[in-house]
Amino acid sequence: AQYTFFADKGGWELTFRGDYYTQAKSFARVYNTEYDRLRGWSNTNAQVTLVNKDKGFQFQFYVKNVFDNKPLTDTYTNSDDGGLTTNIFSLEPRIYGLNLSKKF
Repeated sequence: AQYTFFADKGGWELTFRGDYYTQAKSFARVYNTEYDRLRGWSNTNAQVTLVNKDKGFQFQFYVKNVFDNKPLTDTYTNSDDGGLTTNIFSLEPRIYGLNLSKKF
């Protein structure tokens, strides 16, 4: 979802944005065994942007993975040559960001 507020004077725009993604439970491999089961998970991102196009100014603050979820998003098992080890994939931790720009 995204919504932008426009200022009457000065050419300023303030935009709020939120992204939500959900993944239902699934399996990491085609065998569909309990070993392969992945739990359902979700991810939320948020961002606020202040822009003045006339002056070439932009300020943006964002948060990725707002709730700092750490689900397993995928796995795979290596061959028996490598000892049947399992690699896992997870979401990135919560990340805060700030972006300031000025166009000339």
